Amino acid sequence: MTLKRTPVTPDYFMTLALTGELDTNTIAALCELTSKVLAEGSRHLVMDLSEVTRCDDASFFTLLGIRQAIHHTGGSLTLANPSPPVRGMLSHSAVRDLLPLQDLLAPE
Repeated sequence: MTLKRTPVTPDYFMTLALTGELDTNTIAALCELTSKVLAEGSRHLVMDLSEVTRCDDASFFTLLGIRQAIHHTGGSLTLANPSPPVRGMLSHSAVRDLLPLQDLLAPE
């Protein structure tokens, strides 16, 4: 998995673009980057999942924990542009209704 940080508004909004596999082997790197971004002052994060090629159910529970932690600090986490593998796995996940996904790249 690779992560790309794109500041939307300095020190407040940040987009994290995930590429590759999101699973138990890579989720620690995502948690570390998320913690770093929050420590730098960003409070509203968008995680772009359009290039995620594989994910597992454990990752959804971790994303849920990240989302709740950010919410408790007055911020927000938006999971955006889910790839087909993400949609497929989430449709079978116990947390599917707790992790709303947004299609920010969808044509209007």
